[in-house]
This record gives sequence, structure tokens and C-alpha cells, in this order.
Amino acid sequence: MTFGEDTPGTVAVRCERLVPGDPEWLQDFHRAHSMLLAPLAAAAERKPARLPDGIDPAAALAAWEALCAALPEAPRTHLPEPADGFTEPVRRADPEEPVSGGVYRQAVEERDRAARGGGLRGPDGREHIPVYLVEFAVRDLGTLAALLDRLTQVLAGRLHGTALLEEIAEHHPYPLGPSTASSLCGHLRILLDTLRPEPAPQDLALLRPLLVPTARTDAGEPASRVLTAGQEAAYRRFAHRVADAVFPGDPRESAAFAWRY
Repeated sequence: MTFGEDTPGTVAVRCERLVPGDPEWLQDFHRAHSMLLAPLAAAAERKPARLPDGIDPAAALAAWEALCAALPEAPRTHLPEPADGFTEPVRRADPEEPVSGGVYRQAVEERDRAARGGGLRGPDGREHIPVYLVEFAVRDLGTLAALLDRLTQVLAGRLHGTALLEEIAEHHPYPLGPSTASSLCGHLRILLDTLRPEPAPQDLALLRPLLVPTARTDAGEPASRVLTAGQEAAYRRFAHRVADAVFPGDPRESAAFAWRY
């Protein structure tokens, strides 16, 4: 849902978007900042001549910061650090547990913790990962989309700036291995593929009652809200849309990701 026109002297156009409280998706959201946007902004100050032509890293960083500031407190601040596969996992269930197993286990634990904190339950009693309704400025999404389009062109054509992007990737490895310039851009693509499309009006109407603040129990947890059959179907469509953004063109991995919701 978009309000008004983005013209000089008027309030910026705002849009409503559904945001998953999924720790794995939020890792992509925050890695777009820490592994790409912030390093590009730093490079613009220290070595601007190496930047790809036609990009504005400061504007892109400001746009991401505005998106982050619009998020509710939980997805904005309660984000676990990814396990570092080059050292010992943060928690070892067993001294013989492999690093990959520890990382996977911690991801499952964070998913379950997020679900318990959301208060959403399916008709069968399953706890769902929470979903938030957030207003963003359309121009911030557009600024990030323009940056991604340009970086994609640069990498595809091996244009000026490719070496800098590859250097940034070398300095920002993943917990379980190296990153690439394309994989760093992938975090920004996932963010945009999730937030740029307008939610289906019928799904938004079904889910909206679940997205407003709710009373909390004496234990501090949100009061439980059980989805109707129609709301469950809308929630599943949302989950599959997020999963398709994370794993485009890979139905098997997408289905496994959506199942976690």
C-alpha cells in the first residue's frame, strides 16, 4: 500500500511491508550492511577512485539505516551473532560435534526462540516465526535497488570497481568459508526481493489483525494468537514468498526454508 506521490516539499512516500522475524532472514538483512554497504561507504572515503562508477555508497548506507530504524525493536536489536566456523562454536553440545552441526543446531535454536517470542500459533498448535507490518520510505528501497542494479552490471561486465568488491569479499568471509562479491550482493538482493513487492491485499487483510501489538502474559511473553484456516494459508504464502527470495530457482531449498516457519 503506497500513500501519495514523492514530490519535492512533500512527505516521503511510505509503503507497508511484511517483515519476517526470522533470524536467518535477518542475518541477510544485517549482512547487507556489515559486509557490503558499510565497507563501500568506508571505501568512498579512503579510496574513492576504486569505487564502481555510478554509485553513491553514502546514500545507500543511509537508506539501509532508515530501513533498520523502521523495524520494531526485536528484529532490529535481538539478533544473534553468527557462529564463527573458523574458531570454536559458541556452544558445544558435544565435544565431538562437528562445526557444521553446531552452526545448524544454533540456527534451529534461534528459530525456536524467535517463534516462542512471537505468540503466533497455527491451527494445529505449531509455533510460527513472527511477522511484522512495517512502513518504509519507497525512496530508500529505490536507492538500494539502484545500487544493486549497478553492482550487478559491474560484476557481470568485470567493469571498474570489480577489484574493490572482490577485496571487500576477501575481508568479510562467512562463518563456514569464503565469500565472493556476488554472494555479498546476494544479501542485498534477498532484502529487496522480500521488501520491494507489495503484499497481496487479501493476505494483508487476513494477517493485519495478527500484526498489531498484543497483550502480554504475566511471564512477559505475548499472548497466544491462533491463526484461522484462512490466516494460516496467508501466512504460508508469505513464508514461501520469503523462501523464494532466499533461494530463487531452487524449489527444494526454498521448501525446506519455508517449512521452518
